[in-house]
Amino acid sequence: MNGKFFVWIWLAGLIILQPALGCARQVVSCDSLFLWRDGTARQAITGFVRKVTDPEDAAYVPPQDRIVTIDLDGTLVCERPLPLGMLIAETLLREAAAAPQLQGRQPFDAARQDGLKRMRRDHFELFFGLSGAGFEEQAFRARLQTLVRDQRHPRFDLPYRELFYRPMLQLVDYLLRHDFIVYVLSGSDQTLVRLLCAEQPELAALPPVRFIGTLVALDVDFASGKPVYYRLARELEPVNLRRGKALNIVYRIGQYPILAIGNSDGDCAMLAATHAAPYPATLRLLLHHDDAEREYAYGAAGKTISCQGNGEAGLCRDLAGDDIVDISMKRDFLQVFATGEAGAAYWEPEK
Repeated sequence: MNGKFFVWIWLAGLIILQPALGCARQVVSCDSLFLWRDGTARQAITGFVRKVTDPEDAAYVPPQDRIVTIDLDGTLVCERPLPLGMLIAETLLREAAAAPQLQGRQPFDAARQDGLKRMRRDHFELFFGLSGAGFEEQAFRARLQTLVRDQRHPRFDLPYRELFYRPMLQLVDYLLRHDFIVYVLSGSDQTLVRLLCAEQPELAALPPVRFIGTLVALDVDFASGKPVYYRLARELEPVNLRRGKALNIVYRIGQYPILAIGNSDGDCAMLAATHAAPYPATLRLLLHHDDAEREYAYGAAGKTISCQGNGEAGLCRDLAGDDIVDISMKRDFLQVFATGEAGAAYWEPEK
């Protein structure tokens, strides 16, 4: 009799404690943006999501139109001292420049002479095309995957795939759970963007069409009885930077975003594209790098930034609106990277 009594007490205790235990196991259930401090940025995000997902709200957006565009370099993953796409392209170009048959030919001579600075400046429209020219696409993917996994950051001594910002990945997970359709945009090579993002569980589940990078021209050969694709030495317009991002939203998505997130002048046109969405509520977020201790400090929160770069006229807020919401890495992120920080092991996306 006493044994049965204690069994019932034990079962009752489990029932009472189960919600708390479940919350401890899956923190995301209780607070799905808990890596964000409760400030203006987080409130703007959660308030926006609440409005556009509530069928009773005038700002409601049906799931098929909840388009989100997020920049990759500097918004989802560390981009200093160079974006990974640029770093890998330079590695491949240096290898190519060492080939005897390319001696005396530009822009490979420039690559040897000045560490690719002139090439980046004068031949950016060829940069990614030249870095893989002549490669069979599948062989190029294998080479890129090795570099993505092996290339280590000079300051943090970690593979670049471990330098995604955990609060931003948590935000992606949060948006997906609220039936948003997330696209990741980057000026880097399309193939590299897909391979790098495939290293993150939060992004790997997205279909390949959700990753939009700069396209490199291809050719196809059917001589072997099956198609074999080869990379050519040029990129396809528009290069996925600045106005090119706004154009590729139309060309490659076919819908306008209601939420856009970037970090630099290369993202301003993408943010401005939200104004073409046929819904009353849209949101634009701009991540500022102001945390020299945990990452880097460059740019300045609260200041307008050039919308086009290269000294061209125009300001980001003039193009995308004064209501851009600033995200401060130092102020808003409780954690930056997954490795080497307190609390890093406490969050993984729910299955």
